Amino acid sequence: MTLIHDNFLLTTTKAKELYQSIKDTPIYDFHCHLSPQEIYEDKNYATITDLWLGHDHYKWRLMRAYGIDEALITGDGDSFDKFAAFIDMLPKTIMNPMYHWCYLELARYFDHYEGVQHSNVRELYQKLNKQLQQPDMSPRNLLRKSNVQVVCTTDDPCDDLYYHQQLAADPSFDIEVRPTFRPDFYISLKQKTIGTAIQKLQAASGFDINSLSDYVKALENRVDYFNEHGAKSADQSFSEVVLTGLSEEAAAAYFTDLKNGKALDNRKTRELAGWLLARLAQSYKKYGWVMQLHLGPLRNNNSLQYEKIGTDAGFDSLGNLLNAEELNQLLDHLHQNGSLTNTIIYPHNANDHSMVQAAAGNFTSKDVKVQLGAAWWYNDTKDGMIQHLIDYANIGLLSEFAGMLTDSRSLVSYSRHEYFRRILCQLLGSLVEKGEIEDDPALLEGILKDICFNNAARLFKIENIKEVH
Repeated sequence: MTLIHDNFLLTTTKAKELYQSIKDTPIYDFHCHLSPQEIYEDKNYATITDLWLGHDHYKWRLMRAYGIDEALITGDGDSFDKFAAFIDMLPKTIMNPMYHWCYLELARYFDHYEGVQHSNVRELYQKLNKQLQQPDMSPRNLLRKSNVQVVCTTDDPCDDLYYHQQLAADPSFDIEVRPTFRPDFYISLKQKTIGTAIQKLQAASGFDINSLSDYVKALENRVDYFNEHGAKSADQSFSEVVLTGLSEEAAAAYFTDLKNGKALDNRKTRELAGWLLARLAQSYKKYGWVMQLHLGPLRNNNSLQYEKIGTDAGFDSLGNLLNAEELNQLLDHLHQNGSLTNTIIYPHNANDHSMVQAAAGNFTSKDVKVQLGAAWWYNDTKDGMIQHLIDYANIGLLSEFAGMLTDSRSLVSYSRHEYFRRILCQLLGSLVEKGEIEDDPALLEGILKDICFNNAARLFKIENIKEVH
C-alpha cells in the first residue's frame, strides 16, 4: 500500500465514515500569502522548483538542517540541483509534517504515489515539469482543483489592490479573492521605519502627514479603500501583546519623538502600537471586519542571514513573551470602547493555547466572537493539531471553531486542509468509538462542515458565499 491512500490517517470505521461525509466540503482560506498577481496572470509555473521551493521557509529550514548548501535553498543554484537536493532529503523528513504534506501534494496534484526514493530524480523532475505545463495546472485551475471558494490574501495597507480589482472584474473566474489589511509595519513604529511608513502612507492616501492625527487619518483612509475593494479582515502580528492605556497626548508625543529621530524603548513602542491598534479597531468594527492577531513569533533571529536574504527566509522562531493579563487588558480596552470586533487570536507557542482560549471566552457573546485560531506555524503538525483541538474544546466550543487556514505562499498547499480534516475526523471518530461522544451521524456531519467551512462563512460574511449542508 502506498503512503497516501483513501484511509490515510483514518484508523477507525467511524473516522472513515466521518471523513467521507465532509471530504468534498469546499475550502474557505481566510489567511494566506498567495500572490493575487500570480492568480490574475494565471501563468503556469516553469518548474516544480519554482512552485514547490520558491517561497517555502518550512522546506528551507529542513534543507539547512540536512546540510544542503544555501545556494540550493535561497541562492542562485540550478533549478534541477535544488529539486534534487530536496528530493534526497524528503524521505528522511519522517515525523515532520513536511513528509505528509509533500506526499499529499504529489498525490493530489500530480497523481504520483510512489516514494520519491524509488524514482529516478531526473525523470521525476521532467515528469512533474511536463505536468505543470498542462492547462489544468495554471494558478486559477490549481485553486479550482483544490475546491477553494475563498482566498484572503495578505496585503500592505498601501497596496493599490490592482490585481484584486482585475480579478473581481473578471466574470470567467468565480473564486473570491479578497484582500486583507496587514498594518504591522505601520503600527509597530520604530526610529528606523517611521520615515518609510509616513512616505508610503502619504503616497497612497494623498494626505500630508505632519502629526499623529494626520497619520491616523491616512491609515483610516486606507481601511476605507480596502473595504471598498472587498476586504473582510485585518491581520496583524506582534511578538508581544501591545499595551493599552496611553493617552492621545502621550501617543502624539511619542510619534513626534520618533519622527524627529528619537528612539523609543520597548514599552513605549508597545504602548504606541496599542494606541494605534485601538484606533484602527474602531474602523474594523465599523465595517464588520474580523481582526486576526498573530502573537508571539520572534523574527529575523539570524542577523547575518537576515542581512543576506531578508525576511521570511526561515529564521523566525517560537517566542515565550505572551502575557495573559496584557491580552485580557487589550481585549477589555477594545470592549470598553465599543471597538471589539470578531477576533481570532493565533498564539505562536502552543503553551499559550489554553490561556488564549480562556481570555477569548471572557469577551465572547451573541454579538462578538473572540476565539483561539488554528494551530499555526510550528503547531500545524499532526500532534500539534490534535492538542490544539483538545485545548480548544476543553475551554470553549469546538463546534464554533473557524477552522484551518493555509498561511502559505504555495498554490499546492491546500492539501494541508485535507490533512487537518483527516486528523479532525480521526480524533472525533475515535471518541465516538470509545463511547465518549454520541454516535449521531447528522449532528457530527453538521459540526464538521461548520468547522471546515460554515463557521468561517458566518464570521467573515462575504455576501455571495453560502453555507454548505
